[in-house]
Amino acid sequence: MPDLLWPADLMPYKVAFYLQAHVGGSESPLTRVRKTYGLSAPRWVARLSFRGGYDGMPVFGDPEGFGPRLDAIIADLRGGEVKAVFHDFRRPRPLRPRSVVQAVTLDAAAKGATFVVLRGLAAGSVAASIGDYLGGDGRPHLVSIAATIAAGGVVTGAGSVMTLADGTAKVGINPPLSAPIAAGTPLPPLAAGRFQLTSDDAGQNETEVGQPTEYVLDFVEDLE
Repeated sequence: MPDLLWPADLMPYKVAFYLQAHVGGSESPLTRVRKTYGLSAPRWVARLSFRGGYDGMPVFGDPEGFGPRLDAIIADLRGGEVKAVFHDFRRPRPLRPRSVVQAVTLDAAAKGATFVVLRGLAAGSVAASIGDYLGGDGRPHLVSIAATIAAGGVVTGAGSVMTLADGTAKVGINPPLSAPIAAGTPLPPLAAGRFQLTSDDAGQNETEVGQPTEYVLDFVEDLE
């Protein structure tokens, strides 16, 4: 079933978007030393909150028409059977504009890689900042300074990843890649992921007649 691309103008007024680890552990009853271990890959969790009119006409960017549009989109998502594709609406773009010489591409990278190489930027410029999102394998990745340093990337200040003289930069990411990336893959403008609703009742929309409707939609990343 085709994914549903979230409309760019249908913006939530409140967002939660975070990486949820999946770990187990045990604690010694004698020493109280706790051991933890990873169980499986981390996944993204998101909550999108909307407020909009219930009976407004569908006009791009107009919250007065958000209610009817959301009702239809929630029905299309079928309680999670259909996946929604969206990004973190709070930080859709890099924290600092990139100095682009040509189209920014990614070098080849294997599944499980903890860094990517960006190409096509000006020498000695900022390639990414800590907390930026990067895509390329179909899911979002946070720029990690620890992973950048471990990969041999160049970091300055409080968390700016710099390019080398040839306009390339090693950028550490978290989580690791979930799929290989081919050489020359364009860097996506938005680091979007595939999400599914967590509840069959996501469309609940009790509203005082004539007043704005509140929607709170909970999603988890689809890792298939």
